[in-house]
Amino acid sequence: MRKQYQIGTRVNTRFGEAKITVIELCEREGEKEGIPVKKIWADLKDRCVFVLDNGHWQYGYQVEAV
Repeated sequence: MRKQYQIGTRVNTRFGEAKITVIELCEREGEKEGIPVKKIWADLKDRCVFVLDNGHWQYGYQVEAV
């Protein structure tokens, strides 16, 4: 079974626990802008930028599902 991240998923970040409000899938890892998507497979997480409900954003490698 594959894990997915979607809008509303709770994640741990360096700023504490937060909920995902926006997911942007980027062409390459480390980019800051991409196309908005509602959910992604966990193996694509590192190519994404996540905007969180605590006012911060994180690259995919910086978040882990709770």
